[in-house]
Amino acid sequence: MRTRRSIAAAGSIVLVAGGVTMAGASAADADTVDYGPGRVIGGSRAQVENAQAVGIAPDATTFVARALSDRVRVFGPRADGNVSPSHVVAPGPAGDEVDIDLASDGSGNTYMLRSIIEGEANVLTYGPRFSGTNPLRRLWVPTYSRALAVSPRGDLVVATANELWLYPPGATDQEDVGVILVDQVPGQPAGGVRDVAVDRRGWIWAATANGVLGFAPGATGDVAPAARIWGSRTGLRAPRHVDVDAANRVYVTDAARRSISAFAPTANGNVRPLRVLRGTKASINPREAAVALNGRIVTTRGSRAIQVFSTMFPKRPSAVRSVRVTGKTRAAKRKVRWAKPADNGGGAVQKYKLVFRKGSKVVKRVTLKPGRRSYTVKKSALRRGKLTVTVRAKNISGWSPKAVKKFRVR
Repeated sequence: MRTRRSIAAAGSIVLVAGGVTMAGASAADADTVDYGPGRVIGGSRAQVENAQAVGIAPDATTFVARALSDRVRVFGPRADGNVSPSHVVAPGPAGDEVDIDLASDGSGNTYMLRSIIEGEANVLTYGPRFSGTNPLRRLWVPTYSRALAVSPRGDLVVATANELWLYPPGATDQEDVGVILVDQVPGQPAGGVRDVAVDRRGWIWAATANGVLGFAPGATGDVAPAARIWGSRTGLRAPRHVDVDAANRVYVTDAARRSISAFAPTANGNVRPLRVLRGTKASINPREAAVALNGRIVTTRGSRAIQVFSTMFPKRPSAVRSVRVTGKTRAAKRKVRWAKPADNGGGAVQKYKLVFRKGSKVVKRVTLKPGRRSYTVKKSALRRGKLTVTVRAKNISGWSPKAVKKFRVR
């Protein structure tokens, strides 16, 4: 998304394209979800006020640049609250007024589109971990460039108001550059390209005031888009950013609805989104937003903070870890302990369930709040002999696999 591009890139722009679903096809009905962020970063130490660019990596490392500055503040995967960044990247002299965008390739290199107001524009390439101040490479791009996307292998797409410039990996000048001309839809308001993304199949997606346009790999020149997401069923009123995840779903933020909508990779025409994040808990501020390949989301929260969300498409959590039962076999009580799942599936654990069995017969079951990591059971609630306890975790998508521990009661 415009300066909000995921710090983990999309797909190669040379791969073979997939088909598209035509208008009126059976895209899944929209499922509106409303949940709060897992982390909110802001305060005097964080200094993320008036962000003009945000980005997020799959590991939840978060990137922020403030308005009219190309100082990029980098926060670690667990940063929360009023915390200082792990480091700050400063590619230009202090005082430069710039508009920037961020993206990265499959090798972990990070790219910064640096468009100086009333002046030149370039893309700077940094090595893995986005550290240091000296770029590995500098590519001059059209003045007034406003958005950047990068494929895993390093293909670049740079957007101006009405053009998409395509650069091969390693490009250092304007030679051998393809250009897609982006026309406005007759009868619709103008506004030009606001953001650009590239999915893993190689489709280029451009967000405009007229909706989201999709261009198939190999598109060049004054070519009509192969897909267009627009109309009443999409729920889009004022598209602002576009991004993609590893499943090629297309995410669009909407300034009017204060929402993030995710569309199927084959979406085309007046189709419903797969899912929409919107509501009082989410408190989406679409001024700046980005989506990582694993679906994690970062947006601005008002003008003074940023917020990080788990994916809109969580999977079931992995099994709980380190289940153990302590206490002597003749003790009046036994204590069950466990560690939370290594992977929550992208959705917070909502509860745990413990089931005690002797053979195939259930002798006790209990459901606990997500913060619990132990449970004490009385001997009188069990039976003598060989027993098992099964521990499972649940998130919005369902229950984790069973973790089973054997123990004996005398």
